[in-house]
Order: sequence, then C-alpha cells, then structure tokens
Amino acid sequence: MAWYLGGVRIYVEKDSDWQVDPRLGMIDVLDSSQTIVHHAGRPSYLRSLTFVVFSGYQENILPLATGSGIPLVSDQGAQGNVIVKNFKADRILDISRITPVYRVTTELIYSSGLVEE
Repeated sequence: MAWYLGGVRIYVEKDSDWQVDPRLGMIDVLDSSQTIVHHAGRPSYLRSLTFVVFSGYQENILPLATGSGIPLVSDQGAQGNVIVKNFKADRILDISRITPVYRVTTELIYSSGLVEE
C-alpha cells in the first residue's frame, strides 16, 4: 500500500513509528534507598518519517505544515490525523529528472483527540 500525507503521495524510506516520552519527575530522598517517581502525564505521540519527493516539494509538501490535522496513510492503512511539526529537506542530485528531487525528514504529532483552535 502506498503512503499519503495530507492526500499527497510520499515515498517513505524510514519510519520511526509512534513514540512517546512520558513526563516523569524523579525525587531522590536523602535518607531513602529508592527514588520516588512522579508521573505527570505524557505528551502526544510523535513519529519521524524520511521520504523522497520526486517533484512538487514547494507546491505540494510545504503547504501541509498548517498547524492543523491532516490524514496520514501508511503501508498499514489509515494512521489518523497528524500535525506537521517540521520539515527538513535535502536536495538529491538526480540528472535523470528535470525537477528537483528532495529527501525530506519530518516530525509528526498524533492529533486525534486534540482540541485545535
């Protein structure tokens, strides 16, 4: 199955899958032999993708960074809505094409259930 980000076809090379880093506070009491761990919730799930864009980076990919949820479809099916945290692009030299080719790394935030203003 093909990958799509906001309805735009992308060619994924690398996928971190969903990651989470819970907010934990460590309290080390001086006269104790163990640490008290305080759980203070967790942020939204994050995902990192590296993909290739063969044409239309400025026209099709950059406009996806709107701050609102867009659908992500992976090789495993629909992944829900995501918010684009950033895009980092490197141009790949490809003399066989007349359009520039980019390798793009993006960080995505899982937005299902978030209140968007």
